Amino acid sequence: MKEFIKNQKVTYNLMSFTGFKALLIFSLLTEGPKSYEDISNYLYNHPYLREKISIDTMRVYINSLKRLGCEVKRVKGDDKISRYVITAHPFELKLTPDQIQSIIKVYKSIVKNMDIKELIAMEHFFEKIGAYVKNEEFVADIKKISMLKDINLELLEDLVDCCDKKEQIVITYNSPNSGEKEIELIADKIETSNGKIYLYGFGFEYMQYGSFLASRIKQINEIKLDKTIPDTLKEFKIIYELECSPNNIQLGENEKILETNNNKTVIEMNTSNDFLARQKLLEYGSLCKILEPESFKNDFVQILKDMKAGYYCG
Repeated sequence: MKEFIKNQKVTYNLMSFTGFKALLIFSLLTEGPKSYEDISNYLYNHPYLREKISIDTMRVYINSLKRLGCEVKRVKGDDKISRYVITAHPFELKLTPDQIQSIIKVYKSIVKNMDIKELIAMEHFFEKIGAYVKNEEFVADIKKISMLKDINLELLEDLVDCCDKKEQIVITYNSPNSGEKEIELIADKIETSNGKIYLYGFGFEYMQYGSFLASRIKQINEIKLDKTIPDTLKEFKIIYELECSPNNIQLGENEKILETNNNKTVIEMNTSNDFLARQKLLEYGSLCKILEPESFKNDFVQILKDMKAGYYCG
């Protein structure tokens, strides 16, 4: 106190070492069972302390923690050595059932507008929170609604990194039609669609841009050192018209507006995957009209006819 009054500076010399040691012991015992030797050696090797404590002094600290509301138990292992552990304490994060439901409601709402990196960060956040919340239902409920529940998080982070670097990779993919097989592709991006996560990239098997359900990707087998961009990239142009203002249109990276007239917008799309293109245009419903190419338009019209026939047959 005299030192502080003299220079108004706080240094480690002004620390309450009694309180500091109590915090260290508290931290050690929340990690797991610790013997007297474990605690004494830890304090002796600490850079600020460099002192051992007697067994009687340690009991004083244990009793102080109990008076604070900590549940301290003494257990014996196979080696017959007594160890202390804190099984509960008043500093735990406790959530009521109503609070848990509120968190889940907020979580469901915000994840809809998150990109994949934000989803991963959110997953890590709840992992950390789960370690402090003494409520197993909270952790289970969050995992149940997580978009990443069926995906290896470490693998997903590696795939995101490959997409950032546009790596040429070989993955093991569990195809619903042909089972597990190796697929070589140039990784482009990872996005969510209809509550599921997809890896997008140029696949070498069919020589076109495609999507792969992330939960079906088992592992990354290889990252190629040298990229080999195929000359046979089957990219083609689709021009379609949307009956809406350009201000209400979210263009893809491969799209651009050609013209607007009387609340109608003409858009050009460059793609190498006719399946993904059809899926996107079908979502527009009656607002969309394909202008060219003629072959793609005819195929699209046939799909619509087949869909219509399905409602009237039998």
